Amino acid sequence: MEPSAKITPDLAAEVDAAESSNLLDVIVELADDAEEAADMAAARESFARASEPVKEVISASGGEVLEGAWLNKTLRARVPARAVSEVADADGVSGIDVPHRLEAD
Repeated sequence: MEPSAKITPDLAAEVDAAESSNLLDVIVELADDAEEAADMAAARESFARASEPVKEVISASGGEVLEGAWLNKTLRARVPARAVSEVADADGVSGIDVPHRLEAD
């Protein structure tokens, strides 16, 4: 199967090197909906609604969601290597990557 264009090269390399059942740490980026939220509470609610179906795909694949960040519309999760493409292809996902350490400028 050809990898999804939503999977970064770094994550694709990890998937290729892993056993299919190995859990990989991933960051799932959710698509940015066109409608701007009126306030923070509305933005959080919008993120909760948009992330729920993706969380279900992650759970059904044998993975787990570790946390969500409504501000940048991402989920941090552990997903079996065999299911990375399935998560990437889920409705509402714009990209999937390995976690990257933030560095000060």
